[in-house]
Amino acid sequence: MRRIASRLGFAESLRDQACQLFRSAQAESLLRGRSIESMAAASVFAACRCARARLLGEVAALVRVAESRVETAYQALNTELGLPTPPVTPGQFVPRLAAALDCSDFVRRRTRDLAKRARDATVTAGVHPTGFAAACLYVAGQDHDSGLTQAAVAAAADVTIAMIQGHRDTLVEQVS
Repeated sequence: MRRIASRLGFAESLRDQACQLFRSAQAESLLRGRSIESMAAASVFAACRCARARLLGEVAALVRVAESRVETAYQALNTELGLPTPPVTPGQFVPRLAAALDCSDFVRRRTRDLAKRARDATVTAGVHPTGFAAACLYVAGQDHDSGLTQAAVAAAADVTIAMIQGHRDTLVEQVS
């Protein structure tokens, strides 16, 4: 877990929280039938989800087990330990996407505003948060004529262009 946490740049307190979750999983016999590495990665991801937005794929890429096994271990942790994991909102992904695409401050502010207004209008319920954040960024970029393409935004967010188009239409119709 130390290796995973350090490669993700976590503070010591977040790493300690992941270790505590792992110990709790051991005490509850949740490791039975699962690899130690998948449960360790799931513990790190669970600590991330309790503190900030991280993608499961980011954590799973650092271990030698399939992402699906890490996801299964995380679901067991979440269910059995009753973790306080709040729903992830699109706004939590805006800084990472904007930084990856080197967006201007205006586009970043406009993207955050769109994501907040969409959440307030309850159009983000049940949507893929990364995809919706990508659509917010694309719309904000188009408003500012930043030259962002759907393909570039989709690649940075690891979503499809079709997802961005669908969420863009929702944004334009119900929020903008």
